[in-house]
This record gives sequence, C-alpha cells and structure tokens, in this order.
Amino acid sequence: MKRIKEIFNPHKITIAGKAIIVDTDSGKYVIKKKNKDLKDLFNYLDSRSFNNYPEIIDEYDNNYVYKYLDDIKMPINQKANDMANTLANLHYKTSHYKHIVKDDIKEIYENVLSNILYFEEYYNKIYNLAENEEYMRPSYYLLIRNQSKINSLINFLKENLEKWYKLSIDKDKTRVVYCHNNLSLDHYINGNFISWDNYKIDSPVLDLINLFHNDFTKYDYSSFLSIYFKKTDLLPEEKLLLFIVISLPKITYFTDNEMDNTIKVGKFIDYINYTEKLIKPYYPIEN
Repeated sequence: MKRIKEIFNPHKITIAGKAIIVDTDSGKYVIKKKNKDLKDLFNYLDSRSFNNYPEIIDEYDNNYVYKYLDDIKMPINQKANDMANTLANLHYKTSHYKHIVKDDIKEIYENVLSNILYFEEYYNKIYNLAENEEYMRPSYYLLIRNQSKINSLINFLKENLEKWYKLSIDKDKTRVVYCHNNLSLDHYINGNFISWDNYKIDSPVLDLINLFHNDFTKYDYSSFLSIYFKKTDLLPEEKLLLFIVISLPKITYFTDNEMDNTIKVGKFIDYINYTEKLIKPYYPIEN
C-alpha cells in the first residue's frame, strides 16, 4: 500500500471526516476511499450535460484523488437557492421511466401507514395518561392544548396517503432520477455536489426528503422548494409522498426530566406548524 507522503510530498495533511486533504506545491487534493465506481457515474452525468461534481484526477490502491474545491462564502439562503437549481438540474437531466412494481407501491404504502398508525396510537396513550394526572405536568398540558392540531395532522396524513396510493397503484411506469442520496449544505461546495458514495437511481422525492431532514432548520426551505419546482416540478403522486413524509414528525419520547420534556414538546409543535405552513401553498384553499 502506497503512503500519501510518497505520492504527493505534501506540505500539510488534514483529516476531514472520511476524507484526507493534502496541500502540495501543485495545489490541494482530496483523497477518499473508493466505495463505488464513481467514474461510470460521472461519465454518465457528463453525457447528460451535468458536470456539478468534483473532478477525479487520479486513483491509487482503493482511493480516488479529487481536485480540491474551495467553498466560497455566501449567505446561507443564497447557497441553498443555488443548490435548489443544481438539484433540479440533476433530476431533470437524468429523469427517465421504469416499469412499476406494484408490490413496491404496496410496501411503501404499508410502511408509511404503519408509521402514521404508530404515531396516532402513541399520542392517544399520552392523552390518556395526561387526563388521569391529578396535576398535569407542563409537557402534557402543552400537548393537550395542541391535541386538535395533532389530530388534524393525522387525518391529513391518512387522507393523503390514500390519495397517493390511488394515484400510484394503477400506473404502468414510474419516474426515477439519479439521486445524490446524501444531500446537505455541507455536501454542496462552489456549485458542486460532493460525496456521491450513496448515489442511487430512485424517485426524486428521496433527495428532497433527505435534504429536508438534514438541513431544514438552517435556511428557508420554502424558498428552496419554490425554486426547485420552477425548474422541474414533481408529478402529483411524487409531491403527495414528499408532503406526507416531511409532515410526519418524529415521536416525542418522554423522560424523567420534565424541563427537557416540555422543550421537546414545544419543538414537536413547532415542527407541525412549520411543515403545515410549508406545504399550505400547494393545496387548494378549501383543503
């Protein structure tokens, strides 16, 4: 196995997560373990006129050597908006259709429905516990005050999941794209997506869901979606699935620390309010 110092004669070596950055007389390079054959991927992306990825300049042993990308400092919302354009471009240029497997649709439906029902059952149990307390603790009180909002969310999720299933189950084909599948602001540098090791061919919804869960508190995701949709819109069933998945909050599990419990319930309610406001422009007023 070759040593980095033997190959590059670097002035400086920096460990950055799973990557190694080397400074040399000829410039900076990034070394990462080769988990997939990314050259075939990048050749395909080139054929689709998409080149927003780091250049592979060499490889040795089981590593790729990339040209280093300088991260240009800019306002975070501006960076997110740029990323929305780049992601829409990736999905648009790699979009194609494949034969639909009805069992896959049923599996998605059953998995999402199971999560919704578990969510509903869990909070119904908490409501019962709260109502039986002689002196209701603050976290339970905050939850009970928002019970109608939570129940409305559950109804929304169930109704829209049924709509999604009816739209999807009778189709003969489904749209897929090349998904980065590891999206975050940290993986978008100077107009390029880095860290493609988890890429897969799947629904464009996958990238949008992952990105939302990774980064939605950091920037204006509403603006991000608006820019993405103007560049390449989602199909009705894709949009439904996106809104269903991101609208379902994580379960708030209670501990013996009541202050932490109250803070967690507050964030839980904030999340519901945030996603409700986020998706509201995409639904008719009567809904």
